Amino acid sequence: MRTPSRNAIGRAKGQLAQQYAVKYPELPTLTLAKKMFHDFPTIFSSIENARDAIRYRRGESGKLDREKAASSGGLVVSRKKKTLNLLNQSKNPFDLPESIAPSRADYVLPASCTSVLWMSDIHIPNHDAEALETAIRHGVKNKVNCIVIGGDLLDNTPFSRFDHKPTLNDTRQYFMDCIRFLSSLRRTFPNAKIILMEGNHDAWYKRWLITKAPMLFNDSYYQLPERLGLNNFNIEFVAEERLVRAGKLFLAHGHTLIRGVFAPVNAARGVFLRSKASTLIGHVHSTSNHSESNLKGDIINCYSVGCLCTLHPDYDPHNTKHNQGFAHIEIDPKTGEYFVRNFRIQNGKIY
Repeated sequence: MRTPSRNAIGRAKGQLAQQYAVKYPELPTLTLAKKMFHDFPTIFSSIENARDAIRYRRGESGKLDREKAASSGGLVVSRKKKTLNLLNQSKNPFDLPESIAPSRADYVLPASCTSVLWMSDIHIPNHDAEALETAIRHGVKNKVNCIVIGGDLLDNTPFSRFDHKPTLNDTRQYFMDCIRFLSSLRRTFPNAKIILMEGNHDAWYKRWLITKAPMLFNDSYYQLPERLGLNNFNIEFVAEERLVRAGKLFLAHGHTLIRGVFAPVNAARGVFLRSKASTLIGHVHSTSNHSESNLKGDIINCYSVGCLCTLHPDYDPHNTKHNQGFAHIEIDPKTGEYFVRNFRIQNGKIY
C-alpha cells in the first residue's frame, strides 16, 4: 500500500481544519482540536498538531500566517471573534433601528459673558414700559456684556387656545412692536451678547402653525426667529426644549420645570425639587429664592425672577401674587461660580 506524501497529508490537515472551523464556529480552538484528533487520528499526530491547524485557519497563529491564510481564502473567523470584531468596529453592532430623538444639548454662554442682565416675561404689547426701562437702565449703568431675554417676549394672545378679545388680532403689529424693542436693545448694547429664549407664550405661535397652518410650519419665513428678524440684530434664539448654562448656574424660562406639584407657593423651592441643581427661571412672575446644601456640602441656589409686564392682565385683572423684577448675574469665567442679584421693581424703583 502506498504511503501518502507529506504534502498530501498537509493538504488534508488544512482541508479538515477548514471544514471543522466552518462547521463549528462556536467551539473553542482546543475543544475543536480534540474532536478533530479523535475523528482523524491517522491524519493528526497529536491534539496539539490538530490545534495548530485550527489556529492557522482562525488567524490565531500570528500576523504573517493570518495574512497568508486570508490571501488564500482559507481564513475562518470564529463566532466569538466575529462578534468581538463587530463590537469593536461597527457603530451599530446589534443592527438597532435609527433613533429620531433630537439632541438637546445645553446652550453654554461663552466665557466672555461675565455680567448678564436677565429680563423675562415682557409680554409685548402688554409690557410695563416703566419697569422695562428700569431694568435696561440698570444694565447700562452696570455695563453688562450679555443680555438674556428669558422667554415670553411676546404675549401672543391671538395664538392662544384661550378666549380673547377680537381687537387683539393684529399680529403684524405684535411682531413690529417686538422688532422695535429688539432694535432699541441692540442700539443700547451694541457689543453685548443677546440671547432670546423661547417661553411658553412664544411657543404658542409655533403650536398655532402646527394645528392651524401645518403647510407653513417648515417654511423658515414663518418661524419666530425669522419673523422677528433676529439675524438682523445678531440675536441668538434658544428653543424651549434647551437650557442655558451660565457657569455653574442653569437658566430656563421655567414652564418645563414648574408644573403640577412642582408649583408651590415658593417657586424657587419648586425649581429646586425638580432640577436638583442651581437654576434661575422666569415664568411665574414672582421673585423668590431658595438655597439648600447636599451631603457633600455643595450649596444649591434656585431663583424665580419677577416679570416686566403688567401685573393686571385681562385674564387675571385682580392678581395679587405677581411682582415685577429682573436679575443681574455675575460669573467668574475661570471657576464658573456665580453671584445673583434678584431685584424687585416697585413703582419704577429697584429693591
